[in-house]
Amino acid sequence: MNVSVRGVGLVPFGTSELPLVELGRGAARAALADAGLDYADVGEVYATSSLAPPQHALAVAHGLGHTGVPVTAVESASAGGLVVLREAAWAVQSGRCDVALAIGYEKTTALTPGGIVPKPVGVWDYVTPAAPYAVQASQWIADGLGTVDALAALAAKNWNHARANPDAARRVDHEVTAQEVLESRLVASPLTRMMCHASVDGAAAVVVTRDDAGSAHPRLVALTQTSLPYDPAWPLVGPAIGSPLQTARTAEEAFRGAGLSPADIDVVLLHDLCVIEEAITLGALGLVPAREVAAMAVAGELARGGALPTNTDGGCLARGHPFSATGLAQTVEAVRQLRGTAGDRQVDDARHALVHAAGGGGSCAVALLAG
Repeated sequence: MNVSVRGVGLVPFGTSELPLVELGRGAARAALADAGLDYADVGEVYATSSLAPPQHALAVAHGLGHTGVPVTAVESASAGGLVVLREAAWAVQSGRCDVALAIGYEKTTALTPGGIVPKPVGVWDYVTPAAPYAVQASQWIADGLGTVDALAALAAKNWNHARANPDAARRVDHEVTAQEVLESRLVASPLTRMMCHASVDGAAAVVVTRDDAGSAHPRLVALTQTSLPYDPAWPLVGPAIGSPLQTARTAEEAFRGAGLSPADIDVVLLHDLCVIEEAITLGALGLVPAREVAAMAVAGELARGGALPTNTDGGCLARGHPFSATGLAQTVEAVRQLRGTAGDRQVDDARHALVHAAGGGGSCAVALLAG
């Protein structure tokens, strides 16, 4: 795969009074403006939302323009943003169109328990969202891979990255310490509130085009997706959470397709619904040996200025996690890093970025971008 990421845009994350479709339109308009294009230039549209009513994609497009182009709705939970980006990229790569638009949007602040699966049908439908991650964290600690203090340091890093992100939902006016994270309210032992993401509203969009020779735009060089691989070593977290094996297979395919290796990556944007997911995923992606993640977190090597800056926009923990918009928001940050326009979050000499998204139900996607 070799397409240009011509434009990116998002609506700041938080609590919004705007209707869902207006969030999507706002992100799309921002991405098109960033690309220097009009909606009339777009050949295909792919839109995603986990919680939207039927025909949401057409409703969003209706407010952008009546151009007659194909508009396709996709649902893949929190992996949806990268899934629609993959479809948009293949539309361009295959020659079906010269310009494609991927949009993700979600309003989760009004979501009530049971709002996604209204009637419990099995034991996992009675489990709170943080509980499976608490099990993961307890096992990670028991296996000698790290400590709760290391998880707190990892979470504090994301909160501090968000301080420099004007679009983040959880911005504080002081340097967050690991101790502050540990002292926040316990959610599911050993995880505290500041180790878990917050419900937010938001939207993000990306415009992809043909990669013309000499283009100065960042390029999407690989984007792979997998769903529900069998992993007998990962039964305890239920069907809602993908396994490290799935993440590893998805990343290996992406690296192989791009002709890159983990050593080439300068900045990482990964799914961290709870902080333990970041710790485990760094190892599964092949970026850091599993037994070195904790030490790197405590030493600050995963922060901006460290050896492998991770979640420079604050991640799901502090930027916020509006489900289907997350993968595209991560891509927005990756593109800004590769352009050198990330402001106080900028990673020096960033040339390659990895974006990882994981969706409830077992969907996983990994994108590789080159500057």
